Amino acid sequence: MRRLSAITVSFLTSFSMISHAQTVLNIHEWEGYLSPFSAEFEKYALDEKGIDVKLNFIKPNITSADDIFVVARAKKADIVTPTHNYFKMEKGKLFNVLSPIDTSLLSNYSKVTQSLRNADFDKKNNTKYSVPLLGGSYGLAYNADRVPAPDSWNVLWDDKSKGKYAVTNDQYEANLYIALLISGHAPNTFYDLKKNKLNKADIQLKVDKLAKNAHSFWQGLADAEKMKELDYVTTYWFGVADANKQGQNWKMASPKEGQTVWLDTMSIVKHVNDDPAKKVAAHLLLDFMIQKDIQTKLHKLYGSVIVNQAASQELKLDPNFFIEEYLWQPLDSRTRNLYKLIWSKAMDKR
Repeated sequence: MRRLSAITVSFLTSFSMISHAQTVLNIHEWEGYLSPFSAEFEKYALDEKGIDVKLNFIKPNITSADDIFVVARAKKADIVTPTHNYFKMEKGKLFNVLSPIDTSLLSNYSKVTQSLRNADFDKKNNTKYSVPLLGGSYGLAYNADRVPAPDSWNVLWDDKSKGKYAVTNDQYEANLYIALLISGHAPNTFYDLKKNKLNKADIQLKVDKLAKNAHSFWQGLADAEKMKELDYVTTYWFGVADANKQGQNWKMASPKEGQTVWLDTMSIVKHVNDDPAKKVAAHLLLDFMIQKDIQTKLHKLYGSVIVNQAASQELKLDPNFFIEEYLWQPLDSRTRNLYKLIWSKAMDKR
């Protein structure tokens, strides 16, 4: 049995004295991340741990980094689900409203993919401020009933693909990243122009063609109904899962140029530290969401890449998917403004 520190024992003892009362955890999530497991968690907490917890989900759901910061600063949420590159955006202001993770309260944390446990994206003063949940890439999907698997992003620039693919419009930066990938730029140079000798004219031409030849553009999630008539779609993986639930046959390609990777996480808001019951309940929820069975259900629900190593291995997912080099990084303001200008010009030319 693992020996608990005196502080942890004291903390749990104090909590047991007040555990008869119901604890409400207010959660601000990307839509559908924790809420599908609400009833299952509440039952688990009560039956297995003797803790009466009620999960309350704040609406509207998260749509941006600012949403998370505003709700956390106002203490309206106890748990939030930031995307990994949000932590160090805007001089790391998100750290100011979050609490460090107490990994001694997480029995499943050692089962999380090691590269993510070691990653720096959510570290401040060498302390972790999140627990990974699930991820994916801005990937290339193909309609296996219509076309063979492509081996390169260049298929989107092939004249034969004109009018037969869809890309995102809201997170336009991701489209710039694939243009940079096929131009031979290393992923770690995408986010700061001081590190990247960018041929602006060449990238503008590539982005112009990508936008001009697209059949349509999606926001949030690729449209499964439109996907029936398409050969290719860029996706954060959710679009493929959604289309396949409707009987379509979409698969993810593995472009030789690589693909940029995102990771969504779970964090505890700073004020939770002042409430012992909430602190224990919050860590219990995070621990519940990274256990093998729940991670397996997450993958089956969304088709995304999960973070529990045993579940990932059992599902035969790529064990080296979460390579830090390919994880999105915060854009400096000059680079973001340039990318926005390039995308705007491309859309104006359609």
